[in-house]
Amino acid sequence: MREGYLYIRFKDESTVDLPEAKIHEKNCIDLCKGKKLPFVIDGLNITTNMDDEARQFFAESKPIVKVRKAQAILVNLIQSKLLANFFIKYHKPENPIKVFDNLDDALAWIKTLPS
Repeated sequence: MREGYLYIRFKDESTVDLPEAKIHEKNCIDLCKGKKLPFVIDGLNITTNMDDEARQFFAESKPIVKVRKAQAILVNLIQSKLLANFFIKYHKPENPIKVFDNLDDALAWIKTLPS
C-alpha cells in the first residue's frame, strides 16, 4: 500500500487465471484492512494475460468491490491498452475505472474522487 492507494503489479509475461485471481483478491482484502481504497494496477512495460474468468471475477467479486474505491490501470503497450479498454467496456466493473500511461496522471485522477 502506498500513500492512500493499493499498488498492484503483476509479473511480466504471466497469465492470471481464476485460481490466481482469487489469491490476489484475498491479498488485496488483507492489505486494505477493511478500508475502501483506490487501486493502481501497474502494467507499464509488461505483457500480462488474464483469462476471461479472472477478468469477470475481478469486475464482479463482491468482497473486492467492497474495498476497491476505483481502479487506475497503467499501461503503455498497445496490446495492454486494448485489453484494458476491452475489460472496461465488456466487463463493466462497478467502481470508477480509467486507463493511464503514467502514474502522475493516475494519482491526479484519484485525488479528484469523492472521499
